[in-house]
Amino acid sequence: CAGSRRSASFIPGRLAMWCSWKEAGNPAVWRRYTRQVSCLLKVLGILLLIAAGTIAGYVQSHRLSQRVAQLEEMLRFLNAAQTEIRYSAASVVEILQRHGSSLACLQQCLAYCRAGEDFHIAWEEGVRIGAKGTGLTEEDQTLLRDFGSGFGASDVEGQLSHCHLYAELFQDRLERARQEKARKGKLYLMLGSFSGIAVALFLC
Repeated sequence: CAGSRRSASFIPGRLAMWCSWKEAGNPAVWRRYTRQVSCLLKVLGILLLIAAGTIAGYVQSHRLSQRVAQLEEMLRFLNAAQTEIRYSAASVVEILQRHGSSLACLQQCLAYCRAGEDFHIAWEEGVRIGAKGTGLTEEDQTLLRDFGSGFGASDVEGQLSHCHLYAELFQDRLERARQEKARKGKLYLMLGSFSGIAVALFLC
């Protein structure tokens, strides 16, 4: 009896397997499977395009925020430098050591100075290397270089005037950077998403 039951259960199992093999060889079934896979791949491609557009928009928006943060830090450094020059007559390297930790370009400059490089050459190299990926524009970097070329090159009164002048110039740039961020930040995010959707719809 037990053997009969095993045989009875074995036959339907073999029959089902034979039917599935037969179905797998059916061209209509293969076409249906192919269409389903194609639809899944298309949906995945659409999602990837939308994600790529959104990420591109986010990157542009983030650069605006980065620029604002960098200019704010530069203003803090200039204000601190004026205080140091007025009350402690600290050297430019000492000022960098005490107040330049928040800006990559100033840290690079300090590293070159510690390696024995001339300050103004170190400043140029620090801006060239440290400003990469910070959101600072070419005009911002030019202003940084111009400030460095005169930093530490005159007496106390001359240095105070120099720092005050560039503080005003950087303050103006900061105000414009904030306006640009407020105006374009969300716009970049929306344009990135919409661009991804538009390309996805076009390719579909």
